Amino acid sequence: MSDPDVRSSRKRAFVREATRVVANQDQDIPNNVKRAVEKVLRDRLGLAGFAGADIRADRDFDGDPILLVDVNYNFVDRPISSKITFGLPTEVRKALISLGESHFPQIRHHLNEQQKIAS
Repeated sequence: MSDPDVRSSRKRAFVREATRVVANQDQDIPNNVKRAVEKVLRDRLGLAGFAGADIRADRDFDGDPILLVDVNYNFVDRPISSKITFGLPTEVRKALISLGESHFPQIRHHLNEQQKIAS
């Protein structure tokens, strides 16, 4: 095989593996797990403009399985206290454990750029 053929073959193998990994990540999270996480988030963050969450399986930097939770917010007129997020990963984790889910939740918050935060 010539050099271009080797590179092309390696590239195809890489794409196949990446596609397999992404496909496996999404199928690992049942709907009841997503609903449980969304309920905790809605109960805790509803007054802060909670608009929904994107929840998917992923891997952390060490390769361990995690539940990546991207929390989205609508703008609200009053400043949001950062204290509403204290203990949130623990509360989500408890809900996950009750369902037998072993992924550790990693929560990322996406606020409106104009949103004010109270200290």
